[in-house]
Amino acid sequence: MTKFKLLAACGLAVVLAAGAEAKPAAPAAAAVKTDLRTDPALRTGTLPNGMRYQILKNATPAHNASLRLRIDVGSMYESEEERGPDTNAMTTFQQTVYMLDLPETDKETVDTALFLLREVAGEASFTPSAIESERGIVLSEERTRATPQLRNAEDELGYLLKGDVLPTRLPIGSTDVLKTAPRERFVKFYDAYYRPERATLIAVGDFDVDEMEAKIRSQFGTWKGRGKAGPELPAAKIASRAAETHVFSEAGIPNRVALSWVTAPDLRPDTSAVRSEKLVEQLGLQILNRRLSRIASGENPPFIGAGTGRQDQAERAEITQVVAVAQPGKWQPALASIEQEQRRAVQFGFSQAELDREIAEIRARLVAAVAGAATRPTPALAQALVGNVDEDEVFTTPTDDLALFDQVVKGLTAEKVSAATRSLFTAGGPLVYLTSPTPVEGGEATLLSAYQASHSAAVAAGAVQQAQNWPYQSFGTPGAVAERRELAALGATAIRFANGVRLTVKPTKFRTDEILVSARSLGGQALVPADRPSPVWALSSGAFTLGGLGKMSFEDVQQALTSKVYAANFGVDEDAFVLSGKTRPEDLATQLQLLTAFAADPGFAPTGWERLRALSGTIHDQLASTPGGVLGRDAGALLHAGDRRWAMPTREEMAASTVADAKALLAGPLKTGPIEIVMVGDISVDEAVRQVAATFGALPARQDAALPAAALKTAFPAGTLVRETHQGRADQGLAMIAWPTTDFYADMKQARALNLLGQVLQLRLIDEIREKQGTTYSPNAGHSPSETFKGYGYMAAQIEAPPEKLDGFLADAAKIAADLRDTPIGADELQRAKKPLVENLMRQRLGNEWWLSQLADVQTRPEVGASIEQAQAQYEALTAADLQAVARRYLVDAKAWKLEILPEKK
Repeated sequence: MTKFKLLAACGLAVVLAAGAEAKPAAPAAAAVKTDLRTDPALRTGTLPNGMRYQILKNATPAHNASLRLRIDVGSMYESEEERGPDTNAMTTFQQTVYMLDLPETDKETVDTALFLLREVAGEASFTPSAIESERGIVLSEERTRATPQLRNAEDELGYLLKGDVLPTRLPIGSTDVLKTAPRERFVKFYDAYYRPERATLIAVGDFDVDEMEAKIRSQFGTWKGRGKAGPELPAAKIASRAAETHVFSEAGIPNRVALSWVTAPDLRPDTSAVRSEKLVEQLGLQILNRRLSRIASGENPPFIGAGTGRQDQAERAEITQVVAVAQPGKWQPALASIEQEQRRAVQFGFSQAELDREIAEIRARLVAAVAGAATRPTPALAQALVGNVDEDEVFTTPTDDLALFDQVVKGLTAEKVSAATRSLFTAGGPLVYLTSPTPVEGGEATLLSAYQASHSAAVAAGAVQQAQNWPYQSFGTPGAVAERRELAALGATAIRFANGVRLTVKPTKFRTDEILVSARSLGGQALVPADRPSPVWALSSGAFTLGGLGKMSFEDVQQALTSKVYAANFGVDEDAFVLSGKTRPEDLATQLQLLTAFAADPGFAPTGWERLRALSGTIHDQLASTPGGVLGRDAGALLHAGDRRWAMPTREEMAASTVADAKALLAGPLKTGPIEIVMVGDISVDEAVRQVAATFGALPARQDAALPAAALKTAFPAGTLVRETHQGRADQGLAMIAWPTTDFYADMKQARALNLLGQVLQLRLIDEIREKQGTTYSPNAGHSPSETFKGYGYMAAQIEAPPEKLDGFLADAAKIAADLRDTPIGADELQRAKKPLVENLMRQRLGNEWWLSQLADVQTRPEVGASIEQAQAQYEALTAADLQAVARRYLVDAKAWKLEILPEKK
């Protein structure tokens, strides 16, 4: 392991020295007193040195494992003069977590992983040269994260937790400290808090539990803390506050208003009684959320969106909030609406019908979790265990969670839920917080006056919305199967119905009780008009599904399908408009009915469109505020030589757009165009055929169309240097270099050689730009070949760095490209690039998501099936000569297109 990796893994600047003097550190191994049953499959233990461990056997995916080393210390423990972030680990206010996901669980891999985590735990050397190298990297991370949104979050936290240490200890840290902190400060903090009694090692995966436990005991049993343990923080002091107001103004943030009630943290042990209490509170907040959501979907709503919730803030406070995002400049009606809706709930409570709806929805999710428990993904389980340790919660089984839920809701009345909800809003306040992209005349006084005016208005009990019956259960006579053939090499079956709808089914056992479905209608980016602003920006952000159906609104759909597990997503691919969802076998009929209804009878209600259109100015201000935002705004059109199909509309074009733009684009493809259904998961082929026959197969005949040849043309820009500006900090910049390549299917082996070459380019940029120069936190490189547009693809590399470093990066990237052309890469470097790529491919093939995406067009494009079959073998067979050949062909200096995004001169 290199010195750099040791330093990064040890969290160079995550937290540097304890600041507050208080009680001694509490032993990490202290047992939680609870009546809850820990999942019996979880093996837990404590070493003689105080380090805890949790081990869970899980074979999804097979031969994989996830290791997490959690240190019970986070950014709250830094002193003011010693604040800084971590570079390679997840750091929060309360914890630092080091993460390793293993592609194999053989002895060598597991032993190496445990050794590396043991080095992190107690063997850091903090060499001066390594520290200096890391400073630039961590400062780069700080620059990248320095956005209006982060400044807004820090300001709001400081307002809500006034006087507490938490708001001044955000994990990203202080730039002054990052630039000047001496080695001694790192060592002091490390010795004080990186100690076995503060550590928990979590191991989840496909391994023998006894063997893993023995390895952990052997590797970590010798760990001893160095010197005196660091102190704990003093307890939080949450003062009772009457109604207050605060305004934060900066371009790039939405017009948002929040009402907050802040109370002391709930530090009670995790017990069935505490969980029951919190569940009742959750049900009440969900009812209030439902009411706010229905207001947002009505005509001329007072806000774009609103919601409520309650959360623990790092064991320093409990915060209950009601929040609304307003149309720019219209925060007063938004404030009045959420203030009065909150008071309506407090004064008049909820109805039993509202409560029963939320109970049904939560129970459906819990039942689905029980059914899928045996095939939960290993990384997700590891993160869940980390969360349980962080929150001092018991890791319970989905079965026990469902049993407790049923116990709590049996006989539960709306009166009890109303009383529990009422108690959340009785602790003084509220603290009113307003964000605005422009200054608010009168500031806090104006905000307070608006709040008081609303609060003085009387409220009446609201009407309860009655659920409608689901009207899309029949689409006519089920369709007949015209053709059925096996795709044996892919483990899939291809079906064509008499009306032209195609279905590809791949039964899997990757996830019990999970079925993924996509319905692809011919069109996508290729059919977006190039002579007027594209509506894709809104369609891809939810405007289509929020538009509801012809017979019912989006809110009515949700209410009608309360007890079902389903989803309705809409996306735009290069060659298709895609409706997709995730469900369970018992709800497959409903899932397909919903997707069919969106295809055959979309509502195109303006609700969702108007919400997004109202944010057009905020969207553009936010994108303009950072170099990464400018890249996201402009890269599509720039990298397609100005092709407007990839252009984001201007703020004026967004503001002038209507849902009619979307209807004009989608009506034809959805109504009459070819449709391809792909279904992957816990389903039999016969059941899939039966269900699709009754839905998509019952629709009128589809046209057997193809994309026009003219629509399949686009171009890469000519080699030049483009300069753009952003409105953020003066030390923020971005550079990108890209070379034209070709499409994926022109030559699949060549495309994969370019993909692997992109991995090599990424490794070299990390070695040069990050490790040697310390210029940036995360240089990126990769290959992007089109699967639709003939001859189109590109290799790109980019960094975010200070403006004065951008020219140097472009020169360095060009030198690396020249070396890749001129000199074959070595065997070790080839393996460093190839091994993780192949391992990732193998891991992806064990998931339903990968197959759902890969099987698209498999019936109409023979090359798709060939690509799936040949992928791993082609990657494994690639040689240094193959990579040099594509580098010589495509990484041509004269064709390199370059972009610099610099701060706007002020």
